[in-house]
Amino acid sequence: MRSARIIAAGSAGSLFAHSAGDQPIASWAGKASDSSYADIGTVVGDGWTQGGAALATYAIGALGHYARVEHIGSDLIRAQVLNGVLTTALKIGVDRTRPSGGARGFPSGHTSAAFATAAVLDGHYGWKAGIPMYALAGFVGWSRVRDNVHFLSDVVVGSAVGVIVGRTVTAGHKTRQWTIVPTPAPGGGGAAFFKSW
Repeated sequence: MRSARIIAAGSAGSLFAHSAGDQPIASWAGKASDSSYADIGTVVGDGWTQGGAALATYAIGALGHYARVEHIGSDLIRAQVLNGVLTTALKIGVDRTRPSGGARGFPSGHTSAAFATAAVLDGHYGWKAGIPMYALAGFVGWSRVRDNVHFLSDVVVGSAVGVIVGRTVTAGHKTRQWTIVPTPAPGGGGAAFFKSW
């Protein structure tokens, strides 16, 4: 249900951005001078950077015997793989020309990768990690628009894809309290598990 709301919001945002902002913003970005900060977003959102960070997190957890870090690294790896597959499939299927003239601009892969990481960390740690990571992912998206390699609507859909992927990978990972209660069962004995919030 939550993914359906994200898809709906991403679709609506993309349609609005496409009709109202894509061309004017791309025209402005094409005329603007080069930006030094946009290069940071290009590096941070790159699939190799995101995938490398995921692998490093997993390796640190596994080698140091930190089960939680290893689990987060595993989720980050799964998110980046799934995100890469979905984003690439959309890029090939839609084959939208970028504002700079290149091919396969829809959706933004840098943006989807950064938002997938943000959603995984939000899924594990909540808003305290989520807010700064989503802000960083938003910066990555803006840098792609500022560099004139993506339309605003490419970035909006990329963010929705990344959030859906990250939330899907971490679904059910939040800390829960469970209670084991002895209950009668046919043949004797038994136990029931109850979740408390």
